[in-house]
Amino acid sequence: MTTKIVYQTDHLGIYTGETSADLSPVEDGVWLIPGGCVEVAPPKTGAQQAARWDGRAWTLIESYQGLTAYHKVTRQPMLIETPDPLPKDYTLKAPGEHQVWIKNRWVDDVPALAKSRHAEQLASLNVACEQAITGGFYCDVLGEPHRYDSTLIDQVNLTSQVVLGNDGHLACRDALGVKAYREHTAEQLHLVSTAFNHHRLTCQQKALSLKDQLDAALTANDLAAIDAASWAAGQA
Repeated sequence: MTTKIVYQTDHLGIYTGETSADLSPVEDGVWLIPGGCVEVAPPKTGAQQAARWDGRAWTLIESYQGLTAYHKVTRQPMLIETPDPLPKDYTLKAPGEHQVWIKNRWVDDVPALAKSRHAEQLASLNVACEQAITGGFYCDVLGEPHRYDSTLIDQVNLTSQVVLGNDGHLACRDALGVKAYREHTAEQLHLVSTAFNHHRLTCQQKALSLKDQLDAALTANDLAAIDAASWAAGQA
């Protein structure tokens, strides 16, 4: 046998893996041991342990090297890059969003979570209300319900025709969904405008009611009530 297994350590004496030593080509029975290697096998290590050679023997030390720890106050992560114990005030447990460390575990910071969800829900309500307003409405001035578009351009066109006070053609969809420019009298155009104003006010009132619910839920730090104050759950 011209080679044998030896055990590599780093500059701190920490075991890093196996390598091989060769027999000296000029001295019988002499092994050429690579720098930092020892011939004694290290002990088996457990979780969060490392083997260290102290110059005479192996010892087991606590090591969290390569793991990410989280500060219990700031929640900031830190990669442990050296074979050291877990730093004071750090934990390996990752926090969730808006959580605080209490009694050896992360728990929800309910006020902060409520504030965050309130902001998200409020933004969602504003978007949903605008989409509802501009998503169309029904009016039966032509004898049966027709659906009228209500984008901003449609609103401007309708207002312009009403202001002119003349008869005119206005696009709408019948019960089959067929869209066409249908003739309306000036009075019918006015009634369509009134129907749109009612539609818009209904949407705004619904949004206002839901926002009142949101504010009350935020004051109470009631996460379930905040989540429940959604446009889909509200009544028009």
